[in-house]
Amino acid sequence: MTKKTNTELIAKEIEEKILNLEYKPGQIITECEISNKYNISRTPCRDIFQKLKSIGLIDSIPFKSNFISLLDFDIIKQSIFMRTTLEKEVIKNFVQIATPKDLIDLEYNLQLQNLLIKDQFNPEEFYKLDCEFHKIWFNTTNNLFIWEQIDKAQAQYKRFRMLDIVEVQNFEAIVEDHKLLISFIKNKDLVNIENHITSHLNSGIKRLQAKISSELSLYFK
Repeated sequence: MTKKTNTELIAKEIEEKILNLEYKPGQIITECEISNKYNISRTPCRDIFQKLKSIGLIDSIPFKSNFISLLDFDIIKQSIFMRTTLEKEVIKNFVQIATPKDLIDLEYNLQLQNLLIKDQFNPEEFYKLDCEFHKIWFNTTNNLFIWEQIDKAQAQYKRFRMLDIVEVQNFEAIVEDHKLLISFIKNKDLVNIENHITSHLNSGIKRLQAKISSELSLYFK
C-alpha cells in the first residue's frame, strides 16, 4: 500500500467517523492524536486535516487548535428545502413509470428496516437503509446525479440526520412514514405523496427542535 493510498484511507475513515458522530461537533482533534493513533508522521497528518477542512468537516483557530466543525442550522434548513423540492418532482415521475419490481424493491427495503429495529443494531445501519429506500426512485428515474449532489451536502445534512437518529431514536416513526409513502405510491396518490414527502423530510427538525436550543446547543453555530 502506497503512502498516498494509506493517507487517503485514513482521511476517509476519519470523515466517516465525523459524519457518524463518533467525533462530535465542536470536539477538539489534534494532529498529534491522529499521528499516534494511525502511526503516521505529521506531514501526511497535515494533508488529512487539510482535506477534511476543504470539505467543511474540520475548522481551526490559527496557532491554537483544530476542531470538528459545528453544525449550521440555516444551511441544514436550506439543504432540507433543496432535497424536498427535488425529491417531490423525482418521486412524481417515479409513480408514473414504477414497475412491480420497483415496488417490490421498496417493500423489501421496508422489511429490512423492520427487522433491523427489532434487534440490536448500529444507527449507521439504519441510516444506510433509509438512504437506499429514497435512492430507489432517483435510480429508477435516471436521476442518480441529483442524488449524488444531495449526498455531497453531507458535511451539515448527514450529520444532522444522524443526530436525529442517534438522539431521538424514534425509528418506528421513520419506518411508519416509509410504509405510508409506499401506500400512496401504489395508489398513485400524488397529492398525499407531495404532502407526505414534505412532512417526512422536515420531521427531523420537528423531533430535534427542543434539543437544539437546550442540550444539543453546543453542537450548533
